[in-house]
Amino acid sequence: MTNQTILTLFDLLTNEARNTLHSTLGLIDACHESGPRGDWETNAARSRQNVDRLLRLVDDMHELFQQTDPAGAAEEFDASLRLGETIELLNMARRNRDSRLVWDSTPRALGIRQNAGGFDAALTPILDLTLKLARHGVVRIRLDGLESHEIQLNITPPNSDLAEQLHRWLSADADDLAFQNSDDPGFAVALLVAGKRWRALGGSAALATDPCDPPSLELALPSLAPISMESVPPAQHESLRILVAEDNDDAYALAEVLLKSESLARAKTGLEAIDLAKDHRFDVIFMDVHMPGMDGYGAIRAIREWETHTANARTPIVVLSSDEIAVQTRHAAESGCSGFLRKPVRPRDMFELLDRLRVARVPVY
Repeated sequence: MTNQTILTLFDLLTNEARNTLHSTLGLIDACHESGPRGDWETNAARSRQNVDRLLRLVDDMHELFQQTDPAGAAEEFDASLRLGETIELLNMARRNRDSRLVWDSTPRALGIRQNAGGFDAALTPILDLTLKLARHGVVRIRLDGLESHEIQLNITPPNSDLAEQLHRWLSADADDLAFQNSDDPGFAVALLVAGKRWRALGGSAALATDPCDPPSLELALPSLAPISMESVPPAQHESLRILVAEDNDDAYALAEVLLKSESLARAKTGLEAIDLAKDHRFDVIFMDVHMPGMDGYGAIRAIREWETHTANARTPIVVLSSDEIAVQTRHAAESGCSGFLRKPVRPRDMFELLDRLRVARVPVY
């Protein structure tokens, strides 16, 4: 890597840090001024987005320069199902509904033996960046199985130059990296890291061109052992009984995707959550903070008081909020909640929490 390339990356990091700090400090000043609570919440959410973007860049830069770790333990899974969940989550998180990921044809079950976490960590940023840069168009996805025990993923953006950009950065070697004047370093770094993760799994990237079709990115990934879908083990766990207290329909729809294997109930207000908690036994309650009428913290306190007075076992209650950590921690301690997840909820954080609950769950008779 040349000195000029290192300087470009350093400039990217310092500029992002400088802009984030200036923006965050400005939003903090705005929060101190008198104004509606909604303005304060909007400023806090923007601050978190700025900081999250900076932290992602820091993590990507660190991963770009460190030695590649082994891919990790392999397991058997349905690649179509796992990819479909990622596509659905990214589409739901996308505010611009004109830009979407769509299946080019109905996917069929494709069993593969690979590192599932590495599979997600490599593909998610590739699909996310493609979606963001698709210029208000449809990104077409096709997944096929090959005779050589590989899967092949084709990503066809609506703009042909994007497929070429994706291939260039996913295939680039960081040691030979050189930026051109027209390149976006932030876009490039995220794809360089994704390409590094994909190659660590044994995968490859190619640019597929055909006179009759638009250019597409072609990603191939080998299965570490030939398997059939009959050998993919079904889920062995019993579903959790979960109450989601959330007044926003889009946020609840995302929860339905993340928790589709669980037994789900919904409350749209704090008072409704209290009534459901009294009438039903849940393994966990996910409580939104900002709801009409009684807020989430007030609902948690009421549930805890009822549990104490009736000698009922304490139900784990997890706060869902975009508030900054210090605010969440203080209110969580005061209200008696069991923990909190930051919005937008990261799938990995949710699944790790559910796994811990499943292990600790005591059957209710």
